[in-house]
Amino acid sequence: MKRLMTLMAFAGGLIGLGNYVSDGWTMAPGGRNLYVPSNIVSALLLTIAGSVAATMLLRDHGRMTEEERKEYRATLALSASALVILSSWILFRAIRAV
Repeated sequence: MKRLMTLMAFAGGLIGLGNYVSDGWTMAPGGRNLYVPSNIVSALLLTIAGSVAATMLLRDHGRMTEEERKEYRATLALSASALVILSSWILFRAIRAV
């Protein structure tokens, strides 16, 4: 479970942050922009991974080994930081478009 959450957070961060590094991969063949669906998927992955990691830390903190706690904390930190960066990019793009 902890590895799945880490992978979800990593994938969510790559999908979302990749939108702003390279514009080309978010365009459909017809020239349709896929920023919005990509950002939604990314935000969902990051939110789910962070929420599950936080829940597991709160619920099973006493029964976890130090290694498991470190992995869940890393997942939570990765999810939160990527979500903050993604949100700031979305806001920046929205402000710039106006």
